[in-house]
Amino acid sequence: MTHALAHRTDTGRLLVIDADPALGLALALGIEPQHTIAGVRDELLAAATSGSAQAEQEIAQKLDYLVFESLIEYEDYAFLAMGRSRDIGCYCSVNDLLRDAVELLIKDFDCVLIDGEAGLEQINRQVIAAVDSLICVSDGSARAARTVETLWDMAAENKLVPHHSFFLVFNRQEERAEPAALRSDVTPHVLGSIPQDPELAAFDKEGRPLTELSHNNPAFKAVNHILAHLLEHS
Repeated sequence: MTHALAHRTDTGRLLVIDADPALGLALALGIEPQHTIAGVRDELLAAATSGSAQAEQEIAQKLDYLVFESLIEYEDYAFLAMGRSRDIGCYCSVNDLLRDAVELLIKDFDCVLIDGEAGLEQINRQVIAAVDSLICVSDGSARAARTVETLWDMAAENKLVPHHSFFLVFNRQEERAEPAALRSDVTPHVLGSIPQDPELAAFDKEGRPLTELSHNNPAFKAVNHILAHLLEHS
C-alpha cells in the first residue's frame, strides 16, 4: 500500500508509520531505522529516573528534535518506526508526552499509513490516538476470522473506530478460495483480496523491498484496486 500510495497524484505528503515492535513494515520496505520512537521514550525514562530535574528539563526541550530525528525522509514518503523499548511497565505520562509530539508531527502530512500489531493497542494506549480507517488483513482462515471478530467487538466497546470505517482485506488467496465465515453480526466492508504471488514470495524470501515490485505484478495491481476502493468509501 505504501508503494501504491506513493505513486498516486492525490496522496500528497505521505507518512508511513511502523507501529509494530517487530518492524515488519521496515523490513518490507528495505529500511533499517537507526532511531525509533521507543528510543526517544527510553531517553525520557532515563532522564526521569536519574533524579535530576535539569536532565528532565533538557530532554523535554529536546523532545521535538528527538522525534524529528527518528523521521526518515525519502523522495516519495517519510518513515517513522515506533520500535521496541528496552523497559517494561506502564509509563503513562511519558506515553502522553510522546503522543502529543507525534500528533504534532502528523499535522505536516496529508496521508498517514500505519502498520500495527494484530490489535488496537497502538490506538487505545500508545502514541497513535485515532485512525480514520481500520483495515484488517486476513488469510481467510478460521483463526483469522476469530481475530477479526475480536477486533470488531473491541472497536465498538471502546468507541475507537466506527464500524463504517472498519474494512477487511484477504491476503495470499488461492484462486476461487472461500474464506472462513464471520459471525453474522460482524460485517466489515470487504475491500478485496490479494492473490498468492510467487514473485512477491521471492521478494520476501530475499529481503528485497516491496517498493521494487513492478506495477504489472498481480499483488500490486490488487492492492492498487483495494486502495482505490478504500478511498471511494472514506
